Amino acid sequence: MVIFRWSTKIDRVLKGLGMKYLENKVACKNHWKFLISALFFIISFMSADCYSLDPPPITPNEEFFTLSDPPSIPGDWHLIVDGNVEQPLSLSLEELMQYQATTQMATLECYFPIGPPLLVGNANWTGVPLQTIIQEANPTGEAETITFHAIDGYSMGPYTLDELSQRDDLLLAYGMNGQTLPLVQGYPLKLVLPGIAGYQNARWLERLEISTSPPDIDLHHYPIHARIFEPEYQETIVLGTYTIRGMAFAGEGKEITIVEVSTDDGATWEPAQLLNYFVPNVWKHWEFTWEIPQVGEYRIFARAIDSLGNVQREMIGDFGWRGFKVLVTVDYDDDSDGVANSIDNCPNDYNPSQTDSDGDGTGNVCDADCPNLDGLNPVNFVDFSIFAHNWQLSEPALPGDFNANGLVDVNDLAIFADYWLSHCYED
Repeated sequence: MVIFRWSTKIDRVLKGLGMKYLENKVACKNHWKFLISALFFIISFMSADCYSLDPPPITPNEEFFTLSDPPSIPGDWHLIVDGNVEQPLSLSLEELMQYQATTQMATLECYFPIGPPLLVGNANWTGVPLQTIIQEANPTGEAETITFHAIDGYSMGPYTLDELSQRDDLLLAYGMNGQTLPLVQGYPLKLVLPGIAGYQNARWLERLEISTSPPDIDLHHYPIHARIFEPEYQETIVLGTYTIRGMAFAGEGKEITIVEVSTDDGATWEPAQLLNYFVPNVWKHWEFTWEIPQVGEYRIFARAIDSLGNVQREMIGDFGWRGFKVLVTVDYDDDSDGVANSIDNCPNDYNPSQTDSDGDGTGNVCDADCPNLDGLNPVNFVDFSIFAHNWQLSEPALPGDFNANGLVDVNDLAIFADYWLSHCYED
């Protein structure tokens, strides 16, 4: 998506070309070719007057978070809609799929009002609007609430029936990202409530109960908040330039327009770059380039601001930005392999892969055990032939005597097996 901003620079170009314009409506004095010339010059200035935003990223089904194992799904599963209704329903999945389908993008986040836990994902959900099924069941005049019951015994409600009936973005979903809803995500049917706390998006639905009982719970809308993906909590990173990445999210259709980052415990704030255009009740990803001044310990914060100027609350808890701090350690990287000295298993040797085939805490590239007998990667049959040639021989510093006990024996064979097809140096 490309968003164009009218600017004084464009105004000057149009004036210079003899254009008349009023409130972004441009008229050409002369021939239509003149307008094309004007557009050519405008495009030449475009890099300073527009920016391009990506769609919100979609989380692949296999990477979407889960919290519990699924229950057994009855072979004769039906969705039951009963209680104070004129037309009780019992619908198979095939029958539900006969209704007009709707696809709705929605971000679901597990409800952690304080960090560091973060479980969040974004998907395109396909199903039947909840209001369609409610209307089909035709609640009686006395009906006040609706409760959702799941196969695993989980239930949510009773909610105010009128509130849920009036929203057209609430789904009974049977599809996810163009595929059948995965079992772990709620197959055969999941309640999708965009912008609402994750725990209220019930999985494995089997019954909608409409009743005259008073409401006992409200929809819990997410407040505006920003979270940090990278670096992770208590991660050690390398001194230099580092890109901090995260997401911002809010319910009630609010748009996050600004994300700010602080790397000095909240004393000062700098703007991050938003990467995605606005979709209601969907996350925006962001990034911030941090020029780290020195090694040491840091507390990183991020905060979101919406289109009305509302700033994410500061308090610890209830989605305040202080509750989502990320603690990091910044260290030197003497071998320039992208791994900080304090966590590098070969801090003086270039070793970005950090491969440690025998699990002894020393990386292959500086581990004397690594059986690179022919000087080439990987450890293979050529190395084994050299090893076998020296089998049971006893000489000082004999190739194949990996444990340096003066004998090529079964103990050395075990070491060799640990490294089979491994690399003893970085290519």
